[in-house]
Amino acid sequence: MQLFERLQFNILQCGFKIRMKRHGISYGKDVITYNALPTINVSKRSKCVFGDGVVFQNFSNTSWASKNYIYVHEGASLTIGKNTGLNGSFINCKESIFIGENVKIGGTCKIYDNNFHSTDFVKRRDPNQDRQDVVSSPIVIGNDAFIGMGCIIGKGVTIGERTIIAAGSVVVKSIPADCIAGGNPCKVIKQFNG
Repeated sequence: MQLFERLQFNILQCGFKIRMKRHGISYGKDVITYNALPTINVSKRSKCVFGDGVVFQNFSNTSWASKNYIYVHEGASLTIGKNTGLNGSFINCKESIFIGENVKIGGTCKIYDNNFHSTDFVKRRDPNQDRQDVVSSPIVIGNDAFIGMGCIIGKGVTIGERTIIAAGSVVVKSIPADCIAGGNPCKVIKQFNG
C-alpha cells in the first residue's frame, strides 16, 4: 500500500471508530471499513455489537452502489459476530438480529426483522397509524453461513450454521444447517453430509 493510500485508509478507520463510539456501538479489535463509511443509525436504549475482525465493504462510486446501511430501532438488538464480512448490505433491526461468526454476506443483501408497515390496509392509509403495529420477529444467521449477493432475509428466519444461500434468494422461512438453499421462496436444494 502506498503512503498516501495508507494515510487515507487510516483516516477512514479513525472516522469509522468515532462514528461507532458516537452511536454507542460496542466493537472488538480490527473492525474495519473499506472505501467509504457505512451509514449507521442506532437509537437510544438499543444494543449494537460488532465482534473482532468485522469487515464492512462499501462501494459508493461504482455502477452498482453498494454501501452498508444499518438501522437499529429503539429497544432493538443487533449482534454481528467476529470475522464476519458485509458487502454493501442493508440491515433494519426493530427487535433482534443475530449474525454469527465467520459469516459472509454478499453485495446488496437486505436483512429485515420487521414488516415496515401495518398489515391493516385502513391503518396504512394514515401515516400516523401505519407504523404503530408493525410486526417484527428475530433473525438468526448461524456461524460460517454464506449469504449470496442480492438476497433478502425476512423476519422470523433462522439460517443454520454452514449453510449457503444462493444469490438472489428470498428467505421467508427458516433454513437448516449444512445445506445449499435458493430461490423465491428459498428452499433447500442440497443437504451436506455431516
